[in-house]
Amino acid sequence: MPIITMPLLASINNAVSTRFNTQLAMTEPKWPKFAEEVASTGDTSVYPRLDMIPGMREWFGDRVVNSLSAVTFRVPNRLFENTIGIRREQIEDDQYGFLGPAAAQMGRNAAVYYDVLLAQAMKAANASASYDGSQNFFDVAHTNYAISGGVATTTTAANFVTGANPPWFLLDTSQVLKPFFVQKRRPPVITPKIALTDDNVFNQGEFIWGADFRGAVSPGIYQYAYMSQATFNMANLVAARVAMASWNRPDGVPMGVMPNMLVVPSTYALLAQKYYSSEYDPLVSTLTPNLVQGQFEVVENPFLN
Repeated sequence: MPIITMPLLASINNAVSTRFNTQLAMTEPKWPKFAEEVASTGDTSVYPRLDMIPGMREWFGDRVVNSLSAVTFRVPNRLFENTIGIRREQIEDDQYGFLGPAAAQMGRNAAVYYDVLLAQAMKAANASASYDGSQNFFDVAHTNYAISGGVATTTTAANFVTGANPPWFLLDTSQVLKPFFVQKRRPPVITPKIALTDDNVFNQGEFIWGADFRGAVSPGIYQYAYMSQATFNMANLVAARVAMASWNRPDGVPMGVMPNMLVVPSTYALLAQKYYSSEYDPLVSTLTPNLVQGQFEVVENPFLN
């Protein structure tokens, strides 16, 4: 039976911290493929309407200053934690070998938690406001612009199709900004409370390790994202691509949106891969050409399930 000493506790803590930090560094989350990382320096981050910047124009007379919109979108940082504990008796009885794997799993969970938060935000974004404040991020009537008689006019466009199916998402990640934002205030760290005089040890006889971080996720540029609850098939993929290409800047010039990524739950993952690689439509028995072959990189996010 091990005698609980500070050198023994330090050795156990070193193993726990090493496994946590190693797995945290090794795990590759999905979100960097389609979300913009934003360094956050306060309790809230503020985003201007970056989609309102027109493109280049021929220079006549003075420059036209396109000030960033006063309309902003505020996203508060949130605090997240995960804590494990082990009874003093388990250490005394040499039954703490599972601490290493548990700490490694904690590290992985911390590494992919922005994937979890993004999946939750994406699925709820048809019922939560975008930065324009008047429409949901995924909506059937966002403001769009067109040229009529040489003059820019206001119209509407949709980046959402309702239906009874699990949602799938078509994105344009080729732009400088991304469809979604991940703001990081404080990275994940693991903290031990294992001193024999700590209240949790002295009063409850339990050694604990707690991991935590601060941050948030947010919808970004809604023109770069499309959510559909319609049937996942070639016709609807083509329709989504056409709809995304219709976005124009306030001066009526096309934004140049070209969707290149398909984010799906596991439900659609294998079929999505077939649409990416197959010459023919995998859902049709006849040899119908697959119009979206090679068009969209497929990203499976199991947290969308």
